[in-house]
Amino acid sequence: MDKVNTIDPQSFMEQALFSTLKIELLNNENEIQSIGTGFLLKVDFPQDSNGVLLLLISNRHVLANYKRFNIRFHKRKPDSNLPELGQSLNYNAAYEEVLFLHPNPRIDLACVNISTVISQLGSQIYYKFLDKRMFADFTEPELDAGQRIIFIGYPENRYDQLHNLPIVRSGVTASHPKVDYNGEDQFLIDAQVFPGSSGSPVFLNIKEAQYNRGQIILDGSLPYLFIGVVSATEVKNNIVTPLPTNLLGISKEVIGLGLVFKATALDELIERTLRETYNKMHPGKT
Repeated sequence: MDKVNTIDPQSFMEQALFSTLKIELLNNENEIQSIGTGFLLKVDFPQDSNGVLLLLISNRHVLANYKRFNIRFHKRKPDSNLPELGQSLNYNAAYEEVLFLHPNPRIDLACVNISTVISQLGSQIYYKFLDKRMFADFTEPELDAGQRIIFIGYPENRYDQLHNLPIVRSGVTASHPKVDYNGEDQFLIDAQVFPGSSGSPVFLNIKEAQYNRGQIILDGSLPYLFIGVVSATEVKNNIVTPLPTNLLGISKEVIGLGLVFKATALDELIERTLRETYNKMHPGKT
């Protein structure tokens, strides 16, 4: 029998593992067609008394071409607020009615409002989420080319299947994050980005970046900044290729460069989601 380990997520990165989810995209027969990564984000929803929405963030190219997905949540231990590793709860549902695409079609970002799902599953599941306090605004002096980054996901559908945990990978910023790569709200990372990584959250180790600048700051601030979402990879003899993993795999040779949409690019998507969600809940009101 496989040995199942247990952890009490305390560190930022441990908690980030439980905010990242594998998304299985399904056809009408509930067969898996493609796999991507998503992560949970909590946003304030001041128009409603509930106060917050929980969004599953990923890429347009991951979510827009399907209508149904399966998400595998961690079960929560019944007697404590801890994950019951090795025990999962699959949530299989249509999501078309709660799917929101970035208003700019060139920006490969989308989200699903899963607030109702989380509410329905309640104490059955264990999860963490990011919030906007963790977002870089791209004025930070630590954001520079050549800085170490970490991203979390399911490259080529590889993950700890027994414990249902994603893979943490690292690299460096390959273009200057403050400069819009090719004129879009994006930058490059050198990180051996493989298919299945679409939708992976990308973090900058800000304490390491401060140290590299000759600073040592012990002020209780977060050790990582969320700086963007993986979208595509560069391949030989091509420009960029979107990164969902389909059942046929890939034959193109990646060259290790990944395209990341900046955290700031999520602002318009979040605003659209809040506005349209409110309008659905309160038709006729503005």
